[in-house]
Amino acid sequence: MTVTVNVSLTGRARLGAIRLADLWFPGSAVSPAMTALPEYAALLDVALAANAELTAAFLEIAERAADVAELTAQTLENWPADVVEGAYTVAMCAYYMSKAVRTAIGYPGQQRVPAARDIGNPALIEELLAPVLARGALYVATPALQ
Repeated sequence: MTVTVNVSLTGRARLGAIRLADLWFPGSAVSPAMTALPEYAALLDVALAANAELTAAFLEIAERAADVAELTAQTLENWPADVVEGAYTVAMCAYYMSKAVRTAIGYPGQQRVPAARDIGNPALIEELLAPVLARGALYVATPALQ
């Protein structure tokens, strides 16, 4: 797959992106830190190329993140929520595109799961329909329009 990236992060925005990644995806005993992923920058570029509106949000938040002395969740709480959410969406997409992350969290990937054919149509099971049939039809007339 070839992706043309029309967004170029400035040094300041790149620094902010790293700070955001460290805040949002610091790593755990199960999943790796976002900035520890070897393909981190390339995946971020792919995520940024996917949606211009979210890219604008990410760039705005990344620039802000680079400018603050200490980036915390409380800092982000004071910024426009819709813009922070857009930036987080970009970072999250980049993070979960990594095969290392998906493997670490045990995501098996897409699998073919055919529909079971031996259970029949559950809507036709008599026990399910019995209370409805016993109650009978319900009709509530719509009030006449004036």
